[in-house]
Parts: sequence; C-alpha cells; structure tokens
Amino acid sequence: MNSGKRERILKAAIKVFARDGFYNAKMEEVARRAGVAVGTTYLYFENKDDLMISIFEEEMVPIINAMRREMAQQSSATDKIATFVRLHLSFVEKDPDMAHLLEVEMRQCSKFIHGYHSGRFKEYLDLIAAALVEGQISAEFESTINPTVFKQIVFGAVDQIATNYTVSRARRINLAQSAEQIIRVLLQGIAKK
Repeated sequence: MNSGKRERILKAAIKVFARDGFYNAKMEEVARRAGVAVGTTYLYFENKDDLMISIFEEEMVPIINAMRREMAQQSSATDKIATFVRLHLSFVEKDPDMAHLLEVEMRQCSKFIHGYHSGRFKEYLDLIAAALVEGQISAEFESTINPTVFKQIVFGAVDQIATNYTVSRARRINLAQSAEQIIRVLLQGIAKK
C-alpha cells in the first residue's frame, strides 16, 4: 500500500475532525480533502473510529519523544514535572487542530471510550510517574505519594486547561500562566509558608 496516501488521509482527517467534529465528520470529506477515493480510505482504515485511533497512536509518537527529550535535560524531578506541564500546554497552543482532536473529539470515538488499551497514552502518563519516583528516590518528594494517582492528577489538571482552551472561541486562557499556576499548586502546594 502507498504510505503517502495513508499519511494524506491521516492529515486530512485531523483537519476534518477538528473542523466538523468527530461525530459529524464524514469519511467522504476526509477522502476528498486527502485527494483519494472514498474506497481508498477503507483500504487503510476499517472505519472512522479506527482512523481516529490511528491518528492518536501516530501523532503521540513525536509528542512523547519531544517530551522525553525535554524532561531528560532537566536536572531535578521537580523541573521534569514542570517541563511536562509547560510543554504539554505548549503543544496545545502550537497545534490547535490536533489539540482539539485529542482534547475534545477523541472522547466521542466509541473505540477510544470502550476498550482502548494502547501503550501510547500510558507511555505518556508514565513520564510523569517516572519523574515522581525519581523525586521520591532523591527525597524531593514524599515517598507516600502514589505514582499512578499523581500522574492522573497532573494530567487531569493540564487536560482540563487544554480542553477549556480548545473549546474557547476567544482563546482567553493564557496557557503559559496556567502552566505556572498548575506547577505552583502541584509542586509547592497551596499552604502559606
């Protein structure tokens, strides 16, 4: 099969799903935008759900690699977690179509909601857990914090801000300021010192 066509279909689907919404998007429109016949889309992807999952799987690879590289350059676990928060929200700001797809439309994909068990999302969240564990070993963080719970808390915070940003037409949310507030609350706590 022609990998160029597959790539064009994936890129077209990102635009169509972001513009029309996953639920309303039609495979015919994806094919038209990709410059292929509708039947060609089904040679590469079983259905719209399969196409959405494929976008997620493939687009997460460079995001995970960039995140891993940036976090590895940090000398402390605190800085690694802060880097995760900043970089995640930076990705959202730099690629609003992909952000909308991952933050909003992915949640309408029945294959994602019912039984998606990919390693990519877990791999992404495990970067947070690994930084916490590193900080626990170096005594930066309390040893009683559960890495699984912590990674969900961190991701939940950035995900909520990112979702608000992607659905806000006015884009009034300042992602850089939001990142710093998330970092302060998560890593310094809210107690007066």
